[in-house]
Amino acid sequence: MPQRILIAEDNRAVRNALRTLLEGAGSWEILEVENGQQAIAKAPELKPNLIILDLVMPVMDGLSAARQISKLLPDTPMLMYTMHWSPQVEVEAQKVGVRSVVAKSDSRLLVSTVQQLLAPESSSSQAATSATVTLDIPIPYAAPIPPVLENGSAVPSDKPADSSESAADVPGNGAPN
Repeated sequence: MPQRILIAEDNRAVRNALRTLLEGAGSWEILEVENGQQAIAKAPELKPNLIILDLVMPVMDGLSAARQISKLLPDTPMLMYTMHWSPQVEVEAQKVGVRSVVAKSDSRLLVSTVQQLLAPESSSSQAATSATVTLDIPIPYAAPIPPVLENGSAVPSDKPADSSESAADVPGNGAPN
């Protein structure tokens, strides 16, 4: 029996593209719903091996759905596939049981992440270590934001600058931008 992937995505074109992408990459059974509320209702019945959730959907968003699905199916991995990727979204998603967050702009990463989450050894080792596991996903470069004190002055970072950057390239080091 092929592994089942439940996709919760409100945009029909994105659902169709995901179906095409995933069917071309593996022999998975693809199931679809249009929002988080439908995902909560269908997941216990369909018993998917993986759930892919959009973040922003009508009726119920992906974070709210993930929070409830993780209680109903605690061993079922969830992946959030969103165009609103940020470190904050990733942290919030992991708090509610999502194992990985992938930006919609990186569909190549989606397939490899799905394969990792569905690999037999990943589910047993992840369940043994913790409920949330961070995969080695490259994070798009964003300039570091220095912490700010109440009086508005920047506090120097205690992290050394990346060796590929010079001190003048790092914002907040006094170099003109």
